[in-house]
Amino acid sequence: MSENIIQPILFKSQKSGESAPAEMHAIDFTPQEQKARGLKTLALFWAIAIVCVLIPIAHFFLVPGFLIGGIVAAKRRWERAREGIEANGSCPVCKHTIHIDLEKNGEIPQWRDCPECGEALELQAAADKD
Repeated sequence: MSENIIQPILFKSQKSGESAPAEMHAIDFTPQEQKARGLKTLALFWAIAIVCVLIPIAHFFLVPGFLIGGIVAAKRRWERAREGIEANGSCPVCKHTIHIDLEKNGEIPQWRDCPECGEALELQAAADKD
């Protein structure tokens, strides 16, 4: 069963170097869930490839593209054990409480802009205080 986790992180300003505590919300998947998600992705891409057979001329590109793309997307999804959801905390520059949607890979560091002041922020693990 997948598990929701909350990990302490830091929002670090790229210009001033100031940092502020924050937390990252993510989901950890079991190996069985990873496998199921990968196979569902593969099935979806290959189903689209089958439908694309009916499109004249374009099927010469679409079918191989979806067959190969399905393998690549399924492999990436299968290998992803953690999926990031969001990060919450306060901006080290403008001090506003902010909410940032994360990339799906859930890996740190990530770089985002503050939605309030536009400052470039690095989201880093709390132990990596550089």
